[in-house]
Parts: sequence; C-alpha cells; structure tokens
Amino acid sequence: MNADLIFALDVGGTYVKGCVVERGEVMEGTISHYAANAKGSEEVIIGGLAAILLDLLEKYKRFPHSFSPEAIGIGMSFPGPFDYENGVSWIRELDKFESLYGVNVKEKLMQALLANGFGENTDFLDIRFQNDGRLFGLGTGKLYPNERILTITLGTGIGSAFIDCRTLVTEGEHVPQDGYLYNLPHQGVAADECFSRRGILKLFRDAGCQHDGMDVKDLAEVARKGENRMSELFRAFGDELGQFLLPFLIDFKADRLIIGGQIAKSMDLFGEGLIRMLSPLGMKVEALDNALHHTFIGTSCMFDSEPHGTS
Repeated sequence: MNADLIFALDVGGTYVKGCVVERGEVMEGTISHYAANAKGSEEVIIGGLAAILLDLLEKYKRFPHSFSPEAIGIGMSFPGPFDYENGVSWIRELDKFESLYGVNVKEKLMQALLANGFGENTDFLDIRFQNDGRLFGLGTGKLYPNERILTITLGTGIGSAFIDCRTLVTEGEHVPQDGYLYNLPHQGVAADECFSRRGILKLFRDAGCQHDGMDVKDLAEVARKGENRMSELFRAFGDELGQFLLPFLIDFKADRLIIGGQIAKSMDLFGEGLIRMLSPLGMKVEALDNALHHTFIGTSCMFDSEPHGTS
C-alpha cells in the first residue's frame, strides 16, 4: 500500500537521525538527532527507537496539515549485517547493536509502537529497512529519473547503489552481487579498506603526511592551503577510485556517477584524479553535499506505489 506519510530514520552506531517525509517532501522542521544507545540492551534500543518515532510524531503534529494519511510508513536505514527484507539484525562483534543479534527488530518495534498508540488513527502501518547506500541511491534517482546511475557513499566504508530509471538493480550480469562494491577486491584487499576514511588515513600515513589527531577533514584543510604533497595524495586517491569504478560504470552503461558521504566534501581535492580516470567515458560526475536529505527521500521511495525497489 502506498504511504504519503513516512517517518524516516537513519540509524548509526552513535546517533539516529530522523525526520518526517510528507508526500515525498522532507519536512525540514522535523529533522532531529538522537542518541543511538547502540550498546544498550534489546529493550533499551527498541524502546529508544520507539521513543524517537513518537517524538517525531509529536513534532509533525505541530505543523498544519492538509490531509489525514490512511497509511503511515516507517523507513529505516540500518547498519549491517542485517536481513533487510525481514527486519532481523545479525550484527555482532562490531561494538554496536550486539544485543539485537537474531532479533526481529521489525516485530519488536511494531509491538512497542502499537502499545503506545502510534498510528492508531490510520488503516495501515508498515516498517521497512534498507542500508543507507541503497537509500541514498534511491533518493538521488529522483533527480535523474530517466538515467542509469551509480551512486557511492564514502565515509566509514564505501556504499553503493546501481539505479536504472529510479529502480534499484541488485542482480544481473551488469552489476556485482547485490550491487555491493565494499567487499570486492582492490589491490589485494577489500574496497572498503581503500575507499573510506581509514583508507585515506592509511594513504597519508604511509606517505608520512598524517599525524596523530588528524582526520580527513584536517588533511583536506591543509591541502587547500597549498600543501602540494597533500594535494597530490588526494589526487592519487581519486585516481585509484576511478580505476576501481571504471569497469562497473562500463558494464552498467551508467550515464552518471554521484558521490555522497562525508568524504564527498573533499571532492574538490580528489575529483581531478577521479574525473581524469573516467574521462574516456564522458561520464557525468558530481558530489552531493547533503547525503542525509537524499537518504531520507530514498527512504520514502520504499513506500511508493511505483516499483522503485529491487530488480
């Protein structure tokens, strides 16, 4: 059933970011940040998520509304490993959400919400899950509804989504298994080890340019001040990223590459190398600053009546 009112949560190990999406538009006044309580018990985590949703509902009620939704969707990006279709967490040994191992989060959260009257005035309440990389892809797909797009998010790892005319593609000869890039090999290690925060820090550390306490943001600030060696290393990162992505872009016949995540904020530094590597394709490449906004939009896409899910 199509839902015009979506409560979107981006669940991380430290914070949960949430908002209300009404008829495909993010209600900026509802965007909020909460503690994740990721090291708490099952009851603490589930109770915390329910409390967040109830708080967002109260925020939503403060705004004037022109319609009464018949259906409410709750869409959540959740870290893996996670059974997104059935709502079961398989996270362990990651120092977060370990008490949810084997727990059907969907069922437990639904019980907690119904016990607190959430959605009592609607005919339909549904909870759906997906990873943030795919939701970012679905959200950005709305910007280019007639294109084939590869989206990646660069942060603690590399997220990915292959989008064909707003539809998420996770299988077939033209995409890797499940549409995931993070676990594919690059120079003898998983791509996640190279194209991520830790990958950049290792690159600079091996070159003797990363000192204690310096994060990617600090390195970028030094490079922008004219430190040539730093700038060269960012360009080298872009070269490597382009080399890695090139065969997937060719196989998928992508029209565009879109980059999100915290590291996308350094696109002015690594973009030159990336675009140079992709130049044979005439590829359109862009970075989007507000990945969270597009992730929220993608969350609402899970509840569209049109088939924008997996193909």
